[in-house]
Amino acid sequence: MMDAAIYYEIQAENLGFKFLKDLDIAVKNIVEFPETWPVIEGNIRRHLFSHFPYAVLYRIKTPEIRVVAVMTLHRKPGHWKNRV
Repeated sequence: MMDAAIYYEIQAENLGFKFLKDLDIAVKNIVEFPETWPVIEGNIRRHLFSHFPYAVLYRIKTPEIRVVAVMTLHRKPGHWKNRV
């Protein structure tokens, strides 16, 4: 994620910070309301970032929430499957 934040920071001042803030908000939302976001395959759910073309993929494995990937939406849709 730091590579993406650095990339955005190079594009515009404070944009990398905004990217990391968007990630933080997504993770906090997932922790607070884990069943809110849609299941995309099997038991994997996807929370989209608010302002960037990224998503957090995660699964609920009580009592934990496991992040499978934080991914750009510009890659092939199933590239995350090898992480599960």
